[in-house]
Amino acid sequence: MLKIIMNPEVVLSIAVLSLVIYGVNWSTLKLSVGVLFMVGVITVFGSWGGELPGSSGLLMENSWIIMLKIIIIIGSISILLMSGSEASGLILMVALSSLLLVSSVNWLSVYLAIELQSLTLFVLAALKKDSAYSTEAGLKYFVLGAVSSGLFLFGCALLYGFTGETSIQGINSVMSGDVGQILISISLLFKLAAAPFHMWAPDVYDGAPTTTTALLAIVPKVGVFSILVQIGPVTDVVLICAILSIVYGAIGALNQTKIKRLLAYSGIGHMGFILFGVAIGSFESIQASLIYMIIYVIMSICGFSIILSVTSRWSLIVEFSALSRENPIMAGTLALIFLSIAGIPPLAGFLSKWLILLSGVSNGYYLICIVAVISSVIAGVYYVRLVQIIYFQTDGPLGGSLLVWQKVLNRGKKVDLSKSLLIGSTFFIIIFLMICPKFLLQITHDVTISLY
Repeated sequence: MLKIIMNPEVVLSIAVLSLVIYGVNWSTLKLSVGVLFMVGVITVFGSWGGELPGSSGLLMENSWIIMLKIIIIIGSISILLMSGSEASGLILMVALSSLLLVSSVNWLSVYLAIELQSLTLFVLAALKKDSAYSTEAGLKYFVLGAVSSGLFLFGCALLYGFTGETSIQGINSVMSGDVGQILISISLLFKLAAAPFHMWAPDVYDGAPTTTTALLAIVPKVGVFSILVQIGPVTDVVLICAILSIVYGAIGALNQTKIKRLLAYSGIGHMGFILFGVAIGSFESIQASLIYMIIYVIMSICGFSIILSVTSRWSLIVEFSALSRENPIMAGTLALIFLSIAGIPPLAGFLSKWLILLSGVSNGYYLICIVAVISSVIAGVYYVRLVQIIYFQTDGPLGGSLLVWQKVLNRGKKVDLSKSLLIGSTFFIIIFLMICPKFLLQITHDVTISLY
């Protein structure tokens, strides 16, 4: 009984239900952060291996799952600190659904977790009721999310009809590359915004509130990544989408004028690299994908924290001009983050890309690795352009008058404590990984072993 009560999912479920009932009268931000911190402690120190008690074969727990849960909890706490008190209960729901998703080993529990996550994100994307862009973002995410769910259910029906099984491992032991598995993979690739199923990402990222954009870019992708690793056999679909995502993510961002649309295409490219590691399927490539996901989450948290502190509601790229003169420390941090995302050595982003490419070369994917390197060079153009805007571009005709008024309105505006802590801690981790990556390599190696 104690094991059931002390499950992270149970604790978070009770907290979410309490907030739904009584949250109107409480200050929910501190409570939500405290609950997630407690859930993180339970996950690290109170975890039991094997099937979770009371789950009836729907949920499992091992070192891999615990690691991904920790990433989700850290990402969710970061989003809460970015957002202030805005929609804390909904963010907790996304965290709960993501924790359930990474633990799921049955297609029924996977579907229920994905639906809880998707329905909450629909609401968060359309949170600004007075904004036509936010409403459009919520509607697009809703419609395409419904299509994705339909494909997922159809795939599950086909698999159950062929095998009589609903567990992931049971189906994988009977068949591989079936139509049902392909449909499920396509549905999951929708959630990751992998090309050619990425069409919703730029518009939803741009129209949704910035904290929701940060949430979409970080937390849901961790759970979907975990399920794709467990599926395993459907490598051809994942590999094709990985190549398309790497190429399209590099080319699509070249002419963007808004930072959130640029980061949407950037995220598509990053998911391409992660999917490439998953498609290769070797121990080293899965480990490299996990390392890439961890570094991607850290860089995204730091980047979005700075963007929320610097830009206006328009989130134009030109708003970063002259940042180096107004706030040199913030400018330097943001420039290094963009260069790290671009994969410039010796920054942490280079380590993640290099490990994926090393796995590709070791397994004979020479042509795809060449395409990935060329795409990374193309993607580096718009990241270097951002750094050039931060340091060398003065306010030109594009948005000049807008920026004048924006600076007048924001004069004396300081970065709040929570965002400062996020920026400082994540930037420290990025610098630490440049100096001592062995710590991360050892942890991910031990975690990946639990999959085999």
